[in-house]
Amino acid sequence: MAEAAHADSVDPRVVRTRTVVVQAAADLLVESGFNEITIESIAERSGVARSTIYRNWPERAELLVEAFDTVCVFGEIPDLGSLEAELHLLGMELCDGLNNQAWGQVLPSLVGAAASDPDIIEAQSRLAARRRQITAQAFARAQQRSELPTDADLERLAELFASGFFFRKLMTHGALDEDFVRTQIALVVAAMPAAAT
Repeated sequence: MAEAAHADSVDPRVVRTRTVVVQAAADLLVESGFNEITIESIAERSGVARSTIYRNWPERAELLVEAFDTVCVFGEIPDLGSLEAELHLLGMELCDGLNNQAWGQVLPSLVGAAASDPDIIEAQSRLAARRRQITAQAFARAQQRSELPTDADLERLAELFASGFFFRKLMTHGALDEDFVRTQIALVVAAMPAAAT
C-alpha cells in the first residue's frame, strides 16, 4: 500500500526528465558505445543539467545500465510444437539482433567496458540472463512435451545453444546466418540427453 502511495506521489516532471535522460544515454550508447559516454555528453544531448542527472544517478554506470535496458529488448518465443522449430526461430532472432539491432551494435563496447568497469558487468549480466531465460523456456516446453528427460540441465543446454552466437559475433566475426543456426541446433540436439521412452 505504501509503495502504491509513493508511486502516485512521483512528480510527473521527474518521470519525464528521467525518461529524456535515459533515452539520450541510450542514443549515445548506440552511436558511441559505453566507453565514450560521459555525463556531460548525456546532459548536452538531453538538455538536462548535470546536477539533475547526478542527483538521479549518482553513479554513471547506474545510468548506463538503465539506458542499455531500453536498448536491449527481447520478445518471447511462442510454443511452435517442437524444440527444433523454436530453436530455429530463436537462432534467427539472435542473428538479426546481433547483425542489425541496436543491442547487437552496442554489445562489443559493453563487453569491453565490463572488463575495466565492474559496475558495467551488471548490464552484461542482465543481457545474458534475459537470453538464457528465453532460451531455457524453449527447453522447458520441450521437457513438457517429453522431448527431453525431466532431469535435463536446461540452463546448460540454453547456454550451449546461445553461446556460439556471441562467440562468433565478438571473437571470430564469422557469418551469423541460417546455416549457422542449423549448426547450433545440430550441436545442441547431439548434446541432449535422450528422453525416456
